[in-house]
Amino acid sequence: MEQQPGILIIGHGSEQSPGPLASACGHAERLMGSGRFAEARVAFLMAGEDPRDQLEAMRARTIHVVPLFMCDGYYTRTVIPKTLGLQGPRTSRDGSLLIYGTPIGMHPGMAEILRLRTLETCSAAGWTPSRTRLVVIGHGSPKSPASAEVTHRHAGEIRRRSEFLAVECAFIDEAPKVEDWLHDLPAEGPPVVLAGFFAADGLHSSLDVPGWIEAWEERTGARPGERVRYTGAVGADERVTALMVEDIETGSVRANAWAS
Repeated sequence: MEQQPGILIIGHGSEQSPGPLASACGHAERLMGSGRFAEARVAFLMAGEDPRDQLEAMRARTIHVVPLFMCDGYYTRTVIPKTLGLQGPRTSRDGSLLIYGTPIGMHPGMAEILRLRTLETCSAAGWTPSRTRLVVIGHGSPKSPASAEVTHRHAGEIRRRSEFLAVECAFIDEAPKVEDWLHDLPAEGPPVVLAGFFAADGLHSSLDVPGWIEAWEERTGARPGERVRYTGAVGADERVTALMVEDIETGSVRANAWAS
């Protein structure tokens, strides 16, 4: 019987927020609960368990390295491969096969989860989706277009369904910035759902975005949640675990093809 593979989920990490740890551990627990994997560990680049130590402790012959990132940028293209000594999508080392997956935020199914979270937020607020503006919030970067490109791609997929009044994008670190978007939002108008395209509820998702919404409410006199609501980070959603499984299965098929 073929040995079950192992999973190593790698996130950015945070020394100031428990959100990244909770997001990664939640996925690891669900993956283990599926009964399809020998082990599932989590590691972080900036804080928490070191990826090298976690990889060294794993015993599975085949290990899938899953980047819990929303885009294929500097950390996934350079930092993770260098940290683990990866040589592309498939690395053989010390009798083990390491399969490096694509960042989970790149999965086409992410648009559907963003859409469902927005619909759930509309339902909880009693808002009609066709009369509600959706703003997908990405991190963005002035140094790389990767984050903005995938954010716009998912927003475009949602927009094609013509389900919401409007589907727009805003960002933390590039224009249009979320803070500025909210500052310019008039006091009267249709309801707005901000959908967080983040890997976890870190500082931006748990403090910055809610803080900007609160500032807008104080400035306009709106009651909390009356006009603007935030979904939180999509990366922590349990439905994302299923996307990980799909990517892992795709990686296994490719690995078997290369080996044959």
